[in-house]
Formats: sequence, structure tokens, C-alpha cells
Amino acid sequence: MRFAAFTTVAGSAGEATSAEQHIDNLRQQTILAEELGYEAMWLGEHHFGPYAAGDLPNPILLGADLAARTSTIRIGQMANIAPWWHPIRLAEDVAILDNLTGGRVEVGFGRGIWPYEGPQFHPNADPRKDEENRELFRETVEIAREIWTNEFFSYRGTNYSFPADDTVFSHPLYPPDPAWQDGERVTRLRVTPRPHQTPHPPLWMTVSTDRSVTTAAELGLKACYWQPPALRIRQRMELYARVRTEREGRPFAVGEDQAVMRSMYVAPSMEEARRDAEEGIMSAFIFNDPFRGRQVFTNPGEILDDDVKLDWDFLEPRSLLVGSPDDVAAKIEELRETCHLDYLLVEFSHMGMPLERTLRNLETFATEVMPRFAGDS
Repeated sequence: MRFAAFTTVAGSAGEATSAEQHIDNLRQQTILAEELGYEAMWLGEHHFGPYAAGDLPNPILLGADLAARTSTIRIGQMANIAPWWHPIRLAEDVAILDNLTGGRVEVGFGRGIWPYEGPQFHPNADPRKDEENRELFRETVEIAREIWTNEFFSYRGTNYSFPADDTVFSHPLYPPDPAWQDGERVTRLRVTPRPHQTPHPPLWMTVSTDRSVTTAAELGLKACYWQPPALRIRQRMELYARVRTEREGRPFAVGEDQAVMRSMYVAPSMEEARRDAEEGIMSAFIFNDPFRGRQVFTNPGEILDDDVKLDWDFLEPRSLLVGSPDDVAAKIEELRETCHLDYLLVEFSHMGMPLERTLRNLETFATEVMPRFAGDS
């Protein structure tokens, strides 16, 4: 199996109360993750956070700093919230990062779930405007990929059209070029640089519903599942495989091009793990509850009673990798057997957790859990 580290970035702050301390924490975490053999460090994107240290809202820019301090670990965004980005700027920034790192970049896309974020960037980025948000997401991803895979590109959509109408270029040093002009009229755009990886870095999408799973498969994006129980993951992996099989024209296996993200904390015993991590882990889930709802944690066919509480006893057996090394390894084995999982992202940093404890968590998982799955696929 392959293992990667994931942080929402807000979680990596721990006890930090300043951006400088927050950034330094994340640097230490990433350097240690590379030393311990994690395949990648994945960073989330959020804005306007109410927590003490705030957000580090640009995972691409932050990734450049982390890449400069490391040499082998891959640097990923899970995810760039596509509706919040101008597609040309997104494509350019990712390509620059991929060149800066010598091809160590992984790119994740998401749609966003917090309604106070999206409207600040684009009217149709509001997740409450579901169809508009989905269309904007698809256009942004399609444009970025067109830019990465073609020397020149043009695009006409509902939200974006490139080149802009009536764009002209006339200069005495540059005669009209039919590759991108019709006379002085610009018909296509050349965006540089191209990514280091050919044709582009691996592309992912965060998914949490059947519809988003279908979208990822239709677009040929790898899929990353946020926290659902193993049986739900299996059901959605089967859906993904069916749609990708139809798209690719070849059999697509369950688990292929897919990953799972799990909140993780390892301690000598379940009791100690709960004591150390419950507050930090639960604060994140409770914060997300109004936006995601509890249905994301259900198994196929399960209907929750209205009085079900989103608490530790509900979440731990369904969605958390918490406990002793034996406890956590058993839960990973369940995912591997049920879902044919071979790539796991572990959320190792939790709200308010001291840096020393966070680093110990990274190390304990790497030294006492990961070796049990070495060579498995």
C-alpha cells in the first residue's frame, strides 16, 4: 500500500496563533513526513477561517515553499477548489509549481462545501447554487487541462470564453501568426509554461456523493473519498469503475485510480488515543456538520434516526483510524479487503494539538503501522 500525509492546513496549525508559527509547524511536519517515507504531503484550501491562526489559503504557493525544503516527497493539493480559481491562473500556477519541483506535483480539484467562501470568488461558486457550481467546476477543470495538453487553446463556455471577444494583437516585431491569429484577431491563446510532467500532473477530485463520483469518472480524474464507511466506499468505487470503464474503453478495476482519506491518531492504546485526539478530531467534524450532514457517514441502505448524535461513538467505528497500532492496522486491513484500497491519505494533524504530539503521531504511524502493509497492493 501507499501512504500519504494530509492536512486541511487549519489542522496543521495546532496551538499556533500566528501565520509564521503555523507555516513553521507545517514545514517541520512535511520534512519529517519525507524522512519517514510518506509518498506525498497533501494540502487543503480554505479561506476566512474563524480559528486562531487563520488559514493558509493557497496550497499551490505553500507547496512551493515545502518543495524547496524537501527533495522526494510529492506535493499535492487536496484540493484546489476549482470554482474559486480563474482557470488560466490555476493552470499557470500549477505548471510553475510542477517545474519548480521537477515533477513532484499532484493536483486535486474540489467544488467547495462552505457557503460563506465560494461567493467571494465567483457568483456561481456558491455551493447552494448546485447546478451553477457544478458547471463552473467542470469548465475550470476542462480549461486547465486544455491549457496543459495543448500549445494553443480556445474555449467557449457558460462562465468562461477564451480568447475574450474582440481580442487583437498587432505589433511591428511580430507579424500575424496563423497558429493563433486570424489577421490581427486572436483566435487562440498560448499559455506557458507547460507542466514538467507529461501531459500534466496526476489529476484528482474529492468526492462525497454518487454524483461527484460520476463526474470524476466522466472527466477521467482520480477520486479521493472523504471519510465514508468502508461499505459506502466500496459501493462508490464500483460506480466509479463502471463509468471509467465506459469512458476508457477498457476494464477498470475497483480501487484503481482511487484513494481514501481518514483522520488518524495512533497511541499505545485506544484509551490514550481517545484522550489525546478526541477534542481536536471532533471539533473538525462538528464544524463541518452543518455543511456536509451526517448522511456522508452512512452505509448503503442505512437511514439514520433524527436523534443520532455526531459524536465519537458514532464516528470512530465508521470513519476514524484511531487507537493502538493494532487497532489502526485492523481498520486499514478492512479498507484494503473491502475496497481493494492501495492508496491512503491520513489526516495526521488535528485542531489545537501540540506540535510535539502531531509529529509523534506522524512517526508512530510510519514506524508501527505502515511497515505492516509494505509491498501490499
